[in-house]
Amino acid sequence: MPPTVLSPGLDDDKSDGEETTVSGLSSGNFRVRRRRSPEFTPVVMAAGCGSQMFELSSDTPKCMLPVANTPMIWFSVNYLISHKFEEIFVVVRRAAKDKIEGYLTSCIRKLEQDVHIEYVCIEDDADLGTADSLRLVAPKTKSDLLVISSDLITKVSLSELANVHRANNAALTALIAPRYSPPSADGRRKRNKKDDRDFIGLDPEDDRILYIANEKDIEEEISIKRGQLARFPHMRLHTNLLDSHLYLVSRTTLNILDNHPDVSMMRCELLPLLVRKQIKQIVNTSYTVFADRLYSKKQDTDEDCKHPEEYFEVLSEVESVGCYVHKTQDFTVRVNQLHNYIKYNKAVSENMDDVIPQNDMTTCDISKMTQVGKCSRIGNSVRIAEKCSFKRSFIGNRVEIGPHCKIVDSVIMDDVRIEDNVSLTNCVVCKDVIIRNKCTLKDSRVCDGFEVAAESEFVGESLVTDSALPNMMTFSICNCGHSSDAEDLSK
Repeated sequence: MPPTVLSPGLDDDKSDGEETTVSGLSSGNFRVRRRRSPEFTPVVMAAGCGSQMFELSSDTPKCMLPVANTPMIWFSVNYLISHKFEEIFVVVRRAAKDKIEGYLTSCIRKLEQDVHIEYVCIEDDADLGTADSLRLVAPKTKSDLLVISSDLITKVSLSELANVHRANNAALTALIAPRYSPPSADGRRKRNKKDDRDFIGLDPEDDRILYIANEKDIEEEISIKRGQLARFPHMRLHTNLLDSHLYLVSRTTLNILDNHPDVSMMRCELLPLLVRKQIKQIVNTSYTVFADRLYSKKQDTDEDCKHPEEYFEVLSEVESVGCYVHKTQDFTVRVNQLHNYIKYNKAVSENMDDVIPQNDMTTCDISKMTQVGKCSRIGNSVRIAEKCSFKRSFIGNRVEIGPHCKIVDSVIMDDVRIEDNVSLTNCVVCKDVIIRNKCTLKDSRVCDGFEVAAESEFVGESLVTDSALPNMMTFSICNCGHSSDAEDLSK
């Protein structure tokens, strides 16, 4: 009888599994790990199209965009592996499956760990939300689900989130964190006006979710029913918290999802639905819904002839819906907005250094007369000529940079060629770009395959090839009806 592999758990004291003695063999000679069904099955949502970052992901899946020179999906997958999950579902677009699978397979092979990833494919032209994706994954497992967005990068302990979920027997538990904002020169943290805020109403006693909406979904005012305010008079409405898109979802919630086939998006539709059900069951008294039927003086019908005790039994079997949050102060960001892309590259590089794979600098040819700042990162097979300067910048793989270039607060992706005397400040340069000599770019984005003419100057521009324009216009038209950027698959 071969030994079995331990199923993962979120408790540190359960990670080693149970040992048992096989009949006829001493425990010293043969030990078997008893396989347990996982309490949570992780699902990585990686099918997002990147509507907020489409200029960077027109030819690259959003989850494969580099963050600190590492495709962002690696952070969520490595996060699950570090918590000892051995089976992971990844929801992807069919066209992107081979690229994502090839990358994750090579990374897991380097870790030398036995991790199985099952890819759930969505057709490229399918308009499916995260709730639809859960419907595809749910039949493949009998446990609760752990849903994580591929653009989430966090250091929070999953065991703490799981304990909140267990203690409240919750239908859904969400991770929230203070919205990351780096300190300015004077040490203060200021919110970027371009950021989409989440309005999250919580019960201060037990962190129950009482209201949740994204700023884009609110037209003019926030409407809360009088009965809810009477029941929760001390509700606190937060605008500085980030819904991290990390959820623990119970089987009860999956059953509710089956009963609401019109619910497509998790963040914009399913979560508000659960909150409404929770509020309704708390505000209403136990038997109000049946009061007319139980004590009505009208003529009984066949439906009304049941004994009242039968109704009481039905009431006791009603599924309880509880939505809670776990608040964390650990580093947590979501890389889902273009204007924050460079800022989050720097933040991840500073806070997640132990997770970022180290590149092989022996493959690079960097002149000794070039200055590379401590906060900069260099990829593999990079060639940099003399008298260049890099500050707080990220250089991808197979990049060639000529002499006398100055690059500050910028991200340079793979296979880029930059000629001599080029100045880049707060810019994003996508893959396969050529920047000719004596160019000056500031606060600009250069999209895939674009060639910047010599001696050009651009400030605050998006440079796109003519071939990419029709695709970008089509994408914009197709997504103009989406209600919120908060939905994973619409981003």
